[in-house]
Amino acid sequence: MTVAGQSLGSGDLTLDAGSVVRVVVGMRNLTRSDVPVDSVRLSGTVLGLTFFDYDTRVRTTVPARGAANWTVDLDIRDLDGRATGLLPIEVAIRDTDLRTVASAGGTANVRGSLFSIYGLFGLGLLVLMGLLWAVALLPLGRHAAPATWWQRGLRFVPAGCAVGLFGVFALSATRLVPPTTVTDVTLTLVAAAACFAAGALLPGMDSARRV
Repeated sequence: MTVAGQSLGSGDLTLDAGSVVRVVVGMRNLTRSDVPVDSVRLSGTVLGLTFFDYDTRVRTTVPARGAANWTVDLDIRDLDGRATGLLPIEVAIRDTDLRTVASAGGTANVRGSLFSIYGLFGLGLLVLMGLLWAVALLPLGRHAAPATWWQRGLRFVPAGCAVGLFGVFALSATRLVPPTTVTDVTLTLVAAAACFAAGALLPGMDSARRV
């Protein structure tokens, strides 16, 4: 597959908002039955959420042991309001039941707006992170932190997870590191573990009262 003249999966390709992108797809059917193909879809997904998808119908059948090629133009002029930064993308071939019969993935440098749906998603993560930190720190101001170290640490785990998730967005939006399953899980676990350790080291309720 190629997208905008760039091979999918061979590096970060560029998607410019306000343009039409040409997708060239080749498919070989290795089964013993014909495969009906309805459409080709280009989509971008982060943390399991799809922020943009573009479809075009091809309505053809790939014969058994045969092959087919398509060149389609996708109108991505509204991409500016959907996403920006480094995002994982997928080109999928779908059958008449809209099930994916073949796909390929890669990473795209999406040149959209920070005031897009993806940008608002990041803002939501920032607000969530602030609220979770407020919930975690509130007992400290009342000198009511749990007495045991592990309970104090657990109070900070949700806030740590929010830090990790916001870090995934920040690295993506600033075009430093694209989101992947490994990156998402690793960053979230590291942030949660660090916040757990920080919370566990805080003084407990009894210590706070003696001070």
